[in-house]
Parts: sequence; structure tokens; C-alpha cells
Amino acid sequence: MRKLNTQWVYACICLGFMLIGHTAQAIRYEFDSDKEIADWELGPQATAKVKDGMLELTVAGGQNSGIYFGEENWTDYRMEVKARKIAGPYFHLFVRTQEPAVDFYFMEISYNSHTTSIFMFQGGGANEITGGPRPKRPDSKDTKGGDAYTIVFEVEGETLRTYIDGELMVENQDKTYDKGRPGLGGRDSTVAYEYVEINGEGIPPTAVEPTDKLAMLWGELKSR
Repeated sequence: MRKLNTQWVYACICLGFMLIGHTAQAIRYEFDSDKEIADWELGPQATAKVKDGMLELTVAGGQNSGIYFGEENWTDYRMEVKARKIAGPYFHLFVRTQEPAVDFYFMEISYNSHTTSIFMFQGGGANEITGGPRPKRPDSKDTKGGDAYTIVFEVEGETLRTYIDGELMVENQDKTYDKGRPGLGGRDSTVAYEYVEINGEGIPPTAVEPTDKLAMLWGELKSR
């Protein structure tokens, strides 16, 4: 059996972790504990709790509201969620939320009009920026315990895009807000979120640091 070339293995490990470190700029929440949302901000008429590995969010009183997190200086990012509608007519996702949390972009999945759309809120007033006819809300492929969807809302420069179950729904441009926090929400609804993942430049990864893993692996190789 040929002797293990530790220098070659080390080089391969370094390359692998350089690639991982470059691509894994993401924060992922899987709602195993209330601690995950301890520093999140609730909007008007919104309540939230972690229950059975899900974030259960209720918004009442006719408010377009929810719960907000992340940093105010985040600019371009992609938010993906797995969400299940427990009750009520709407899903909402927010991007580039301003402080205080009344001005933002949000995407909506409506059970009243059976459509999906994008709005820009400024000064408490809504301006629809779907950019054409609202696409039809797709039927959920998972209806056990309420309709479930994988939803993506991304912002890149002045471009906003939404996806439902991997299908592009809306793509349009608006230059009102160039940075701000993401958020989850609805209106007169209860929605349960299985996970939330945010990807974007300058967003720190939640995984173990590659340098820590590399040190452990290199230590094991040298001991051999």
C-alpha cells in the first residue's frame, strides 16, 4: 500500500475549505429553541412562538405586519422559507425593512384573489409594484395541516424577484430602498415556518468555521 502523502491531502483540504468558505455565506434558522428569535423584532399586532420545531407567527387586526431580523445594512440577499398557512388569507415575506418597521418591500400570497404580488410600503401607504397582471397563486403540493410552500424573495440592486416552489413568479425593479432587514409576516393569518435561510454578500455563515474544521483534520493527519 502506498504511503499517504499528507502534503497532498493537506492541499486538497485547504482547497475544499476555501471553496466552502467562499460559497457558504448564509444564515439558517431551524427553530429548535426560542433563543433563535430572542432578538427579533415583532411588528404591530404580531405574536410569535417556537413550537414543535416551527416558528408560529400570528398577525391580527388587519395589519400588514410580522417579525423582523438581521441587520439594517444588508443590501442584496436571497431569503428562502418553508412556510405552512395554518389560518387566514395571506402569506407575506419582507425585504429591506426600514426602521421603524413600517416601510419595506413585501411579497404576498393571497387566498382572497388567488394570486401573488409585490408591494412597496412608504409612509404607511402601499404601492403595488408587481409590474403587470398578478400571477396565479400555485396550488400547494403539500396540504397536510394547511398549505405549504417553499418561498423565495430576493433583492439584487433595484431588482426584486419572487419564487414559489422553484417557479419564478414576479420580477420587477424599484429603487426606493437599497438596504434593510428581512422579515416574515401576513395579515389576519397564522403561518408556521419550518426554516428560514438568508444568503448574501456580507452575511456571516452559521456553520462551524472552516479554519476550525481544517485544524482538526490536519491534527488527525499529523498524528498518523
